[in-house]
Amino acid sequence: MILFIQNMTPPKGDYFVYISTTPERARWGVEVVGYGVARIALHQPYPAPGHPADHHFDYKKGRTLQALQILFISDGSGWIQTATRERQRVTAESVVFLLPGEWHRYRPDPKTGWREHWVELDGWVVQRLIEEEVITNRQCVFQGVEGTGIAELFQKLHGLVSDRRQYTVPELANTAHQLLGLCTELQNSGKIPSRIAGVVRRAEEHLAGPHSKDVDLEALARKLGVGYSYFRRIFREQTGLSPWQYLLRSRLARAQRIMASGEETLASIAETAGFGSAFHFSAAFKKVHGMSPDTWRKQIKSYPPQL
Repeated sequence: MILFIQNMTPPKGDYFVYISTTPERARWGVEVVGYGVARIALHQPYPAPGHPADHHFDYKKGRTLQALQILFISDGSGWIQTATRERQRVTAESVVFLLPGEWHRYRPDPKTGWREHWVELDGWVVQRLIEEEVITNRQCVFQGVEGTGIAELFQKLHGLVSDRRQYTVPELANTAHQLLGLCTELQNSGKIPSRIAGVVRRAEEHLAGPHSKDVDLEALARKLGVGYSYFRRIFREQTGLSPWQYLLRSRLARAQRIMASGEETLASIAETAGFGSAFHFSAAFKKVHGMSPDTWRKQIKSYPPQL
């Protein structure tokens, strides 16, 4: 079944759309009933006009929705307040949950503006998750969701519903299910999903491998699908070392294994372990271990054999 987008208002590249429910869409359990993207500039009035009466609101009065809304702030900052949560700050790369039937209000900081992406989800799966408190109002703001895949799924939804594109019911429902799954993982873990651990693990495997030349850490971050500054932060949080420190320790450990098992020259060891020269290898080794590579090797050779 093919559906067509209707009732779209696209001022200055922004848009919102509301999609009527159908029996075919309802059978998938998760329905996208609304979607929108908007960049709010500094000191721009908020919210933009044109939404239906049941969605438009002014900040003083707030509003209550009848479906689950997931708000993703990709840049900028602002505030949100709900019936059960006091006003709190919302920063870039944050996800906000707004449960049906709960009063709320939010807005960007006039000094920063923000870019918002929102989707409304309904259906029996959504309702069951709320009834069984898989999705709750205990926490509605999740900061720092870079690398979780949430931004990519919002972008995929944008590609499906923008520019009056045709899409299939299974295609849209599958994407909505994926987004709902990632977001419920946020709600139930209280922390960033395990995808971050996977990013760090793959980075460790790469950095621990043999490298005969300099490693481009920014290129590695891009390959792993995350920004460089974010990559450095989560890597340090997970390992206690920066990516460069981890790479250096891996190279030194490789050099120690070579020195303990053979008589290669320092120049040969430096090249095999990935250092630019014997001088750089010796300087790095002494800084970390407090002695030169030659001194360390002599000490190793002087140890009695293990029985």
